[in-house]
Amino acid sequence: MLKLIVVEGIPGSGKSTTARFLALQSERNGNTTQLFHETTYHHPILITETIANPAAWMKQYLLNWDRFLEELRDKKATFVMESVLFQAPILHLLHMDLDKEAIIRFIESICARFTNFDFHLVYLYQSDPMVGIKRMMNAKGGVNWLNAKFEEFKQEPYYVNRGQTNPEAHLDFLMDFAQIAGIANSMCSPWSLSIENTNWDWSSYYHTIVDHFCWSCVPDPIIPYTELMKYVGVYYNEELNLHIHVELKDGQLFGFGDR
Repeated sequence: MLKLIVVEGIPGSGKSTTARFLALQSERNGNTTQLFHETTYHHPILITETIANPAAWMKQYLLNWDRFLEELRDKKATFVMESVLFQAPILHLLHMDLDKEAIIRFIESICARFTNFDFHLVYLYQSDPMVGIKRMMNAKGGVNWLNAKFEEFKQEPYYVNRGQTNPEAHLDFLMDFAQIAGIANSMCSPWSLSIENTNWDWSSYYHTIVDHFCWSCVPDPIIPYTELMKYVGVYYNEELNLHIHVELKDGQLFGFGDR
């Protein structure tokens, strides 16, 4: 049976790092595994085109899920995905100012599709969502990030319908996001591993995760300097017209400067 693991939480809650950890540990425990970050090119679920109508957006999103699950129905593999159950629907539909109850019902309709699959949800949250929001804000540039986000989204119905003209309105948006995600997670409780990560104690959280999936925690291998040097250089992706500089710093390979 196909195993589907979805990682969720507010933006900046550690979803990408957790999804990568899950995929690596699944693979190291002998499972055929594929990881879909929210930035994955040609993502099978996320919608890249602009759809301004909530009903049309939801229809397309469910179509993407149905197509994806049908193609994988008979595969014996583990798929790890982030932001496809809560974040994408909440961000897009809340920006369209869709009623919160309607967003939760829509998430419920997605979950109904997982009945015949081995579905797991890993939900990262903070008892006080503002703690996580401010931590993310500080990490991304503080007030400058907040101003940029408001400029990016201020024409969306969520802001226009409320007459909001101050960047602080984006914090209200994120608090609404956290509220909806919390309710949706309660609805998904039979499948959910909920991790309160206010303390940012990732060693403890990772042990909780591997115990939940009955895996052995296999650490990253120690790779010799001479082996790592083979990958240093400039790589070119013709399809994206993108140059990627890979450097070796402090015994690790870095791309895009800091990743």
